[in-house]
Amino acid sequence: MIKNQTTNEQLELWIEMSEGLNLEFKKAKNNFNKKKDLPDYCAALANEGGGKLILGISNDREISGTKEFMGTIDTLSHELLNSISIRVDVEEKYYKEKRILIFHIPSRSIGTIVKSTGNYKYPMRAGSSLVEMTQNKIKEILNEVELDFSSKIVNGFTLSDIDNEAINNFKKLWARKQNKEEYLTFSMEKTLRAIGVLTDEGLNNAGLILFGKKEKINKIIPGAEIIFEWRQSQKIRHDFRIDWREPFFKIYNEIWDVINARNLRFPYHEGFIQREVFAFNKESVREALANAIAHRDYNIQSASIFIKVTPEKISIQSPGGFIKGVNQENILEKSEWRNKRIAEIFQTAGLVERSGQGMDMIFDNTIREGKGMPDFLGTDNYSVVLNIPAKVKDENFIIFLEKIINQSQIALSFEEILELEKIREKQEIQNLEFRNKFLELNLIENIGKGRGSKYILSSKYYEYEGKLWKHTQLVGASRDEKKLLILKHLKKVGKVGAQRSDFHNIFTENISKKEMDNILQELRRNDEIFARGKGLSSYWFLNKFN
Repeated sequence: MIKNQTTNEQLELWIEMSEGLNLEFKKAKNNFNKKKDLPDYCAALANEGGGKLILGISNDREISGTKEFMGTIDTLSHELLNSISIRVDVEEKYYKEKRILIFHIPSRSIGTIVKSTGNYKYPMRAGSSLVEMTQNKIKEILNEVELDFSSKIVNGFTLSDIDNEAINNFKKLWARKQNKEEYLTFSMEKTLRAIGVLTDEGLNNAGLILFGKKEKINKIIPGAEIIFEWRQSQKIRHDFRIDWREPFFKIYNEIWDVINARNLRFPYHEGFIQREVFAFNKESVREALANAIAHRDYNIQSASIFIKVTPEKISIQSPGGFIKGVNQENILEKSEWRNKRIAEIFQTAGLVERSGQGMDMIFDNTIREGKGMPDFLGTDNYSVVLNIPAKVKDENFIIFLEKIINQSQIALSFEEILELEKIREKQEIQNLEFRNKFLELNLIENIGKGRGSKYILSSKYYEYEGKLWKHTQLVGASRDEKKLLILKHLKKVGKVGAQRSDFHNIFTENISKKEMDNILQELRRNDEIFARGKGLSSYWFLNKFN
């Protein structure tokens, strides 16, 4: 299942777009072959940089719906992973009462080609058709390399240009992280060689950005700048601004001190015990900033890293869009570095997580603190913006999680915490592998049936929130209670009768067309009501026996 469901608005935007290398519509009424067509189109779109394959909508945008893979979509993602070796998320969506299937296809990795098991070995798009990839295209892809800017040797940059304070700060972090006190005694040259900054060819860009003296940075790479702005409110001008063009390991503590000076404390009570959450989490901020430095595109010299802070959020903006193959949808799963040498040095010093888990940690901290989820609003092809919320939105969610964890003596993974947050916000579960565990632990409840089925947090959460009425509202009326409301309404209207739309209006919750049909037919079979007319224009009446 996908993590972010497609909205009607997004689908309508795609429908208005022209088909291209990254968007394919297929009518697929009932003849789209799972063994041939599906892997071919998914592989071709992946080879073109990723995109969407949408079944149930024709090339001329007729919304016909599809019966393909009915009842088997839960296995499609796994089958595609086995056949073309990439994960394709499959979404079943009902739009205008038509069943649509959306395949969310990621981009191939740099220098690799996605191979299909269908009619083509290496499929690619040619207009609205598929063709076998040309030898020139294959050669072009295999020769792709994203050069590591931070490993490039800098001419005219020598050991005399290294800032001693930056080196000493790094050695303290290094020794503590690796638990080796002898690192503190290493000479400058030995330290730089050990971490891959100095080779026989010279010093590289990682050394300049992290350890170079201010004068050298100004001369060679003035874009390696970090700017902090504080706004008390969402206004045009900032209240405070400071900029640094210094080696990072000289200023990393100062940057946090500037942010922390504006930190806010959010106290909350758990029984008689007062707890607190801070607006800006030190671990999350440092991880986000280190990620921005390791991921930014230093070829863009006209832009700097911005840290924009308000009481509501902290936004860290890094020049250069997402690295190829990474986007907002897969950033919690992908581990790619634009400046690998810098990232490795940060890992050595303990400033970022290994194996690309840093973004997970930021999301995990923010959710556990009751602030909701970070987002990437403002991101485009030229910069990545990470927005970390600062205000506690739901302290009861914190208490709910802690109590469940303590009482059940369990540990919840980041993926499980993320899924619970999505259930809290959207009342739906998107990762079915967690469903049974959540139900067993009484973390969630299932309400409704069929397509109207949804999941909510258990009544314990709403009890901590002091809003058990909200739980009752979400659960809604039982089937028998709904029947009783319909009978009461028909008794009031008498000989006038009531149409289907009237019944929908008497409920405070949304009831699907299918559920309403089932309720009315059950009442009819029990001889409690009858209808005059046909279809939606028919009127319903109470039997005289009632």
